Amino acid sequence: MSAFLPRLNPAPRVTALLAVLALAAGLGLVAPTAAVAESIGTGAVSIKGQSSELVPGTTVEIRQGDCTGAAVWRTTTGSTPSAYGAFGIGLTPGQYCIVTLAVPAPYGMPTGNTLFQMSSGNGNWVTVWLPGPISGALVAKNSLGYGVNGVTALIRQGSCVSQGQGVWQNSTATNQWSDGGFGISLLPGTYCTTVVGAPWDYSIPAPTETVVSAPGPIWITVWMPSKVVQGQGDAVIPVSMTSDQKIVEFTCSDCDSNVIVNAQGPNSSYDLLINKIGPYPVGRMLVGFLDWDSQKYDQIVVHASGHWTLSILDLDMIRSAESSISGTGDDVVFLTNPGTFATISNHGSSNFVVWATDPVSGIDLFVNTIGDYWGTTPISSPSIIQITSNGSWSITTG
Repeated sequence: MSAFLPRLNPAPRVTALLAVLALAAGLGLVAPTAAVAESIGTGAVSIKGQSSELVPGTTVEIRQGDCTGAAVWRTTTGSTPSAYGAFGIGLTPGQYCIVTLAVPAPYGMPTGNTLFQMSSGNGNWVTVWLPGPISGALVAKNSLGYGVNGVTALIRQGSCVSQGQGVWQNSTATNQWSDGGFGISLLPGTYCTTVVGAPWDYSIPAPTETVVSAPGPIWITVWMPSKVVQGQGDAVIPVSMTSDQKIVEFTCSDCDSNVIVNAQGPNSSYDLLINKIGPYPVGRMLVGFLDWDSQKYDQIVVHASGHWTLSILDLDMIRSAESSISGTGDDVVFLTNPGTFATISNHGSSNFVVWATDPVSGIDLFVNTIGDYWGTTPISSPSIIQITSNGSWSITTG
């Protein structure tokens, strides 16, 4: 590396010159041999990234004035302990400009030059900031904010209108900090994140545009919508689930005959979720809720005459309340407060069935009747409760 100073009148002040030589030697540089004038300023230049990290391997040139003057110093920051990402300077007082000539990857060139004023004496410290990578994470979440593993996301440079070069791709997983994420490191700028792969029970969301700027960290959140299937008439929908994992939400407002929805598995596992006649406004059922042992299910079979919509929901999207909840039609709910009994009412014209989890027997049938109902039954809560009804109902535990 080389270093040079402007030619000056030979009237050295030995003490000041020795100070410059000692600082430059300590930073691993060759000090200029030209004599200094009556006064001289000493100090150092540091090259830093966005997180204040020192950056070795950066080549800069110091010029007099506003960058149009003569060059007086050129060097590359070293990586030794005494000269890591910095170098000593000794210059006559005045204005100078630092021009960055080369930077190591993955840093970018600064948007402008660095002007500074050199004063006599020591303590002239100058920092050149490089656009550098900003660390953070990408996290995939469902509608309730829970992490989703197995989402493959591609991050490209530029906006989502005109996407550029891909710079990062990975799949979300559980780590020591969170579920459904992976670490990222990006230079400042605009990026577009596209989901290119998702678990079977989620739909692909629209691309997400993010502006990365200093200081970090940067967080990109990808919101994953639940799997939604729309159809008309009979259909078979591939799935991959086990008992008590997923909730099926179904609606068929223009159906005029039998509506049957069931889950089926490879080992003859079978769960009848819906069996109604006529329009089916909306209902939710937990797949495999009544299974004694955990079962696998690989398809959902729909028999319907009209236009229907079926959604696959995570168990954490169950409707919940502390000790009182109400609704209309088929549903699965979670009551969280401790209790030993439940007061239940129903206003309907068809089957009214209530199943609930029990700490002793596992799952028990608490109500099975037709039409209107009101009564109190010994239900232990917290409890997951599945209701079959064609009317309005309420449950209060205590």
